[in-house]
Amino acid sequence: MLLVIPLVGMAQDDKKPTRKQKKAEQKKEQRVKESKKSEFKSKKQHMKLQDKQTRKRMKKHKRKGMRYVSTKPNFFQRLFNTR
Repeated sequence: MLLVIPLVGMAQDDKKPTRKQKKAEQKKEQRVKESKKSEFKSKKQHMKLQDKQTRKRMKKHKRKGMRYVSTKPNFFQRLFNTR
C-alpha cells in the first residue's frame, strides 16, 4: 500500500486546453495569417511602384540567387570535399 501512494502522486494528468487557451491560440494563428497576407500585399505593391527595367532587373537577380541556393552543396559535401 505504501509503495502505490507515491506512484499516484507522481502521475501526470492529460489536461485539455481551456477555452481561454483555445481562443488565444486562434488569435495567434489569425495574427500570423494576417501578417503573411500583409507581407505579400506589400511586396506586390513594391513591385508595382518600380518601373519596367527595375522589375526586370529584380527578377533577373532573384533567379540568379535561387539558382545559387539550389546548387549550393550541403554541409557534409562542403566538409568532406576531396579536391
